[in-house]
Amino acid sequence: MRYPTRLAAVVSASVLVVSALTVLPATAASAALAYRAVDLGTLGGAASAATATNDRGTVVGWSLTADGARHAFVWRNGVMTDLGVLPGHLESTAVDVNERGEVVGTSTGPELITRAVLWRNGQMIDLGTLGGDYSEAVAVNDRGEVLGLSNPATDIPHRVVWRDGAITDLGRQDFYELTTGFNNRGDVVGTFNVPPYDYPCTCVGGRLRDGVVTRVGDQATAINNLGHVVGVAGGRAFRWRAGVLTDLGTLGGATSRAIAVNDLGVVLGGADTAAGVRRPVLWWAGQAVDLTAHGLGATDAVNDLDSRNRLVGSRAGRATLFR
Repeated sequence: MRYPTRLAAVVSASVLVVSALTVLPATAASAALAYRAVDLGTLGGAASAATATNDRGTVVGWSLTADGARHAFVWRNGVMTDLGVLPGHLESTAVDVNERGEVVGTSTGPELITRAVLWRNGQMIDLGTLGGDYSEAVAVNDRGEVLGLSNPATDIPHRVVWRDGAITDLGRQDFYELTTGFNNRGDVVGTFNVPPYDYPCTCVGGRLRDGVVTRVGDQATAINNLGHVVGVAGGRAFRWRAGVLTDLGTLGGATSRAIAVNDLGVVLGGADTAAGVRRPVLWWAGQAVDLTAHGLGATDAVNDLDSRNRLVGSRAGRATLFR
């Protein structure tokens, strides 16, 4: 089991594309949403999954190959490309892509030895470790800085940033902590253990900036380049900006969860209906938009969105573009 980072797709991948309607009033924009499915294919295997997208429509994730191995892919202009694995390794997955088209992920070798990797200009770069045998990428910002985890030779993993070929140690990540997001300023969000450090974890959602953790909800899952943080507080999705935490609500049920936020402040996640059914949701201009009313199914998973409100997720075991 790899250390939890950002929410990944389940078995397949969809790229759920919504037109750029943010200039319209919320009710008009919601009414105009509609989706058409385009199969993005696989790398020859039976399943694929999308994990992230950028504003240029590049999609990354993983796919099974014809021999059943899991490989990272990048999808551009209708073509899915196998990103391969490190020499001697068996599998890989991609978890994020920046606006320069740089992709990050993890390559896995025998005995589950893992390395954080960066795909840049057609080359796969092993980002190394803090001295141990493990590293994993979580996210990449538009400056080419990579957030991830790595273990020193004699310790559990630490949060790290790879920058210009160097690795910076951000401090130990305890067993119940998470590292989930990163922005262009270098702010890190996740779950942090805070005083009094009770067993097993006095865990809170937080933003790590310049070595200082600011509490933000119970779980912080993502951050955009304006510093808006989203996550879960009291079992419900929230957005935090300028120090103010706003409850985003549900679809009439008890709980909801925010998992991504774009630079226009549109939030992606899931929410319960009054019947207790979880639905994919966009929180947009003060509204919770049930995406199953606009072409998605209740079992579709959504994982990321860009500034044009294109979404990536999963449906029926294959990468799909919903447009």
